[in-house]
Formats: sequence, C-alpha cells, structure tokens
Amino acid sequence: MNKIIAIIFLSITLFGCTTGTKDNTRGKKSISVKDALGHSIELDKPVERIVSLYEPALDALYMLQAEDKIVGIFNDVYSSNELFPYYSKLDDRIRQKQLPTPGSNGNGNIESIMMLNPDIVILQASQADLAQALRAVGVKVYTTKVEQYQEVFQTMQDLSKLTGTERRANELISYVKNEYTTMKNKADTIQSKKRVYFSWAYGRIFSTTGRNSMMHFCLEAAGVENVCPFELDQPNISPETLVEWNPDLIVMWNDSPNEFYKKKELGEVSAIKNKQIYNLLPMFFYNPHTLKSLNTAVSIHNWAYPNADIDIKKKVEMNILKLYGEKGKHLSPI
Repeated sequence: MNKIIAIIFLSITLFGCTTGTKDNTRGKKSISVKDALGHSIELDKPVERIVSLYEPALDALYMLQAEDKIVGIFNDVYSSNELFPYYSKLDDRIRQKQLPTPGSNGNGNIESIMMLNPDIVILQASQADLAQALRAVGVKVYTTKVEQYQEVFQTMQDLSKLTGTERRANELISYVKNEYTTMKNKADTIQSKKRVYFSWAYGRIFSTTGRNSMMHFCLEAAGVENVCPFELDQPNISPETLVEWNPDLIVMWNDSPNEFYKKKELGEVSAIKNKQIYNLLPMFFYNPHTLKSLNTAVSIHNWAYPNADIDIKKKVEMNILKLYGEKGKHLSPI
C-alpha cells in the first residue's frame, strides 16, 4: 500500500512539474529585442509596417532589403540634398515623393504616425519623450543610438530580428567585420602613423571628433592617430589649439578645403601648408553611424598611406554594392 501511495504521489508531482513548465512558456513571443532605452519589444511575427524617423535606421532597412515594409519616413529625406538623390534611387516611392512623412529626423506628429497604423516606429534614443508618448497610446517603439562601433552592429541585428531578415544582417555584418580586420592587420604594421584632424560639416572647421565617438573608431581603423585627445564626442577647439596639434592630414565632412586655406592664422599647420586636406563627399557614402563607416575608414587609410595599385573609388563602390545589393548599382558618387 505504501508503494502504491508513493507511486501516486510521484506521478502527481511529475505531472505538476510538467504542467508548470508549460505554463512558464505560455505567452512567450517568438521575437524579442531590447532597445537603446532598455524597453523590450516582443512580437509574434516580423513587422510588416514600419515608420522610421531616424536616418541611420532607415538606411539599415534598405541594406536589409526590408524597404517594402516602410510606410513612413522623416521629411528630411525629401528636402535634403545629401539624402534625396540617393534614397530616390533606392526606392521609387521616394523618387515620386509618395511615402508619407509624419515627422522629421528629430520629432514626429503622433496623430499622423497613428494614421499609418505602424507595427513599429523607429526613433533615435534622444527622442525619449516622443517614444513614451507613442507607447502611451499603444504604439510599439524601437529606439536606437549608433554612436559606438558595437551599437551600429546591434542596431542592424535588432532591426533584422524585427523584420525577419537575420540572414541578410549576418552576411553584411560578417563582411564589414572581416574588412575591418584586414585593415587593422595593415594598420598594426605601420611604424609611423599619420596624425589626422577631422572637422564636421557646414563650416564647423573647429568642431572635431573626440575619442568617444564613431568617427574616432574610423580613424583608428584607418591606421591613423586622432590628434584630438579629448573624450567628448564633438568638442569645439580654438585656432590656436589646431596650430598646436599640427596634424599631417585634415579630413573634412562635406565642406570645401578653402574653409581652412582662407584662415591665415592656420597657414603653418602641416596639413594646410602641404595641401593634405581631404573630403568625405558625398556624405551619403560615408555615414559613420552606419555600416558605411567602412568607406570612411578605407578612404582615410588610402589618403594617409597612398597606394597606386588601389582605386579607392572602385573600392567604395564595391562596398556600396555589397551593402545595398542590386540596387547599389544605381548609387554612384555625384
């Protein structure tokens, strides 16, 4: 009798454990990611309707070949000379200005966004208030930031999970990482590294990149030394500081070298005196907050250490073709 009771007790215990296990898995979603602000996004299936109000994320969606899921973009795509000529070649809806624009690259209209019935809205992490407001009315939001090397890849991986394009993301990430590894191996053999000063666009020649930035990573990957020692992302300096740093090269973001040449007080800076000023132009091909940071690093490396056997323009175009697939054939520097 005691044996029978023991068997019954054991059976009840095992059944209870099994039932408990089933209960624990009930309700779990097949897709789960955590955004830059720590919010979890859980879905039963990949999204079909996306509103993207952040340019690096929009760019990533085209690289992932998930553009058919995009139902809303930010209006800067239509108004910017740095964006429209290229996105219009990637998407005929943009060329014809048919995609709705319920916001800009920094804010959005909640009512206009909701009218598009999105499965998810993609925002920059700094748009926390908008993200909170959208969540309050039941809209799923994914926020991201791409200020560091790993954040660029994390964004690509997260978006691929949300859109069901993981295979494509793995292919692109593997390609870019392998290219960076090859470049690093070359950089490690350089005995005397060129010293480089970087300046941001729109005449901000005294706004540079500190060591806590994606552009600093590009400089390191290129095998050059960033003359700026500050940890800030985009510190501002004085002309006297630039003279003191005395870089071998200057790399500009979408501006004319004349911005430096016309400054008489900078005439003795080596890069200016030797006319070693280079331009990352057009901006679309070199966005350091996307996988195109590879183009930035490759170009800077070639400018610092010229190799007659390397056609840098063809290398950039090859990377663009790899990143965008067949549609990349329509993209070429203007």
